[in-house]
Order: sequence, then structure tokens, then C-alpha cells
Amino acid sequence: MGLLYTFVKYSGRIGLPIYFGRLEINGKENVPKDRPFIIAPNHQSAFLDAIILGVYCHKPVHFLTRSDVFVKPFIGALTAFNMMPVYRIRDGYEKLSKNEEVFAKCNALLSKGLPVLIFPEGNMGDGHYLRPLTKGTARMAFQAQEVIDQDVMVLPVGINYFHHDRPRYKCIINYGKPLRVKDYLAQYEEHKAKALIKLRNDLSDSIKQQLVIPEKEGYADKVKALHRKNEHHNFQSLSRVIAEGSSLQPNYNPSLKWFASLLSLFNPLSIGVVTYIMRNIIKERQFTSSLKYTLGLMLSLIWWLFLFIVTTSIWDWKIGIIVPLVSAAMLILRSELKKRLVPINT
Repeated sequence: MGLLYTFVKYSGRIGLPIYFGRLEINGKENVPKDRPFIIAPNHQSAFLDAIILGVYCHKPVHFLTRSDVFVKPFIGALTAFNMMPVYRIRDGYEKLSKNEEVFAKCNALLSKGLPVLIFPEGNMGDGHYLRPLTKGTARMAFQAQEVIDQDVMVLPVGINYFHHDRPRYKCIINYGKPLRVKDYLAQYEEHKAKALIKLRNDLSDSIKQQLVIPEKEGYADKVKALHRKNEHHNFQSLSRVIAEGSSLQPNYNPSLKWFASLLSLFNPLSIGVVTYIMRNIIKERQFTSSLKYTLGLMLSLIWWLFLFIVTTSIWDWKIGIIVPLVSAAMLILRSELKKRLVPINT
């Protein structure tokens, strides 16, 4: 693993539980241990989806992502994070041929036992339900199985955010039972198009089983259940709450706003810079949580290191440790208060 990938992976073991407040992970026993597998999750939150699944996978993961993000000066960082470009029709027909080279690399990685992640919806969406899947994941799975002797598995994953924009809201990660590509080979050899559709549809059904809100029908009412008063529910319990159409309305306490603003003074670098970027630069909501997590993590570490150096030089190392810890505690407390300023997740 490269240095950047290693840093993101192991810092995430600490940072992600802090960012989400509550992080529930189910079905890790379904993740293949000794067979090549393709990770196929729903896609709601830019690169935070990839970070979560990369952090909690027992092996280094390689990620397929849209080619238009591979521009200077980000190419080096994206490559260091094991990302590979995948080309779509909108990128130009002449570029589609480059996917053959990318898929060949994926086959080589899978044959070595290294998982590859692809988002089967093909793009991001800010709804909690699953959107129609493309055939790309199924096509990639069959191509891999044709050149790999071992069983190639497709692992359905459901990522369930309680809030797309704000930290300290629960996240539920569900790993479903993997689909065995060889089970579809007979149909694939007889009629490739039908086999692609069959695998795609089965994968769609499997991912939906991992989501608290699997489909768009009745979405406006169902999404009301995703708030802090229901965070004590596990996946199965929350699914029943939503299916029954019952949900608790969270308290809305605007009087806490001034106190949350006061706590911002303890972390001016991370909060100030991130707030400015969110308000003035980022236009797509799906990037909000991803940037809040990554920028917040980096800027917070820089700020806490600065506090440690300054306080240690003035007093001693004990004070140098206490002050950054207090700053971190104030950041978490602020996030908890901010939760009570948002009446509902939409």
C-alpha cells in the first residue's frame, strides 16, 4: 500500500467513527476471504463512499471512478489512492476503447486477490434509494471470470447515511451475500445480453436488501425516519420503522445556535476553511460530506499540531497534549449541538 492510501485507511479507523458519531457495520462475514471479488455499493457521497469501504476492507481496494476527475493537479493523489479512470459515452466515443486497458488491469488485480470497487449506478445521487444500475459491473464481472480460474464474486453493499451534509449523524454499512459469477456463465455463453441483464437485476435486488430505503416509492415520507431520535435502531429495526410508516420527529432547538458558534472558536482553521468552501465553492451536495470529512481531518490535524507546538514551547508537553484534546472535544460537542439545529434530513 502507498503512503497516502495507508494514511487514509488507518486514520479512517479513528476518524470515521468520530465523524459519524455512530457507525454500524453488518455482514462482514459475507466479504470473501480467499476468492477474487468486485465491491458493488450504492453511490451517494462522492469519494466518502470509497473511503468508508476502503478503510474497512481487509485488503487494499482499487477503485474505478469517472475519468473526468483525473485532471491536474489531482492525478497523482488519485493514483496514490488506488483510483483508476473509467470512461463513459459522455467522455467521447473515441475514449471508450481505453476501458479495455482498465478492465485488463482490473482482471490482473482480481487474479492476485485484490478487490476492485465499481459503483454500479454509474454516477452519484443524493437520494437514499437505489437508482437503476448500468450493465458495466456485470460486464466487468463476466470478463474477469473468463480469464480467472477461481470463482469471481460480486459483493453487494448498502451505504445508509442518516444525513448527507452534516457530521455526527449515524451511518449503516451492510455487506450482502456475494453473487457467484459462475452461476451465470451457462446463460452468458448462450446469450450474453440476457446474462448481463440477469446479473445486473440480481445485483440490484441484492443491494436494495441492504438499504433502509431501497426504492423511490413513498420516499418523501420514508426519509423522515432518518434523524437522530432513530439512531438507536439497528438496520433491521429501522427498516421495520420505515416500513410501518412511523417515525419520531426530532427536536428543533435554535437557541443552541449561539453556543455552537462559540465552540467554533476552538477550531477556527478547520471550521472556517471548510465553511467557506462549502458556501462559496462546492455546488454539488453529494460532495459535501466527502469534503467535510477529508478537509476537516487534514486541517484539524494541522491545527492540533500547531496547538501542541505552541503550548509545549510556552509551558510543557503535558499542557501541549491537553490543549489539542480539549480542542477536539469542542469540535465533537459543536457537531452534536449542530445536529439539534437541523429539524429533519431531506
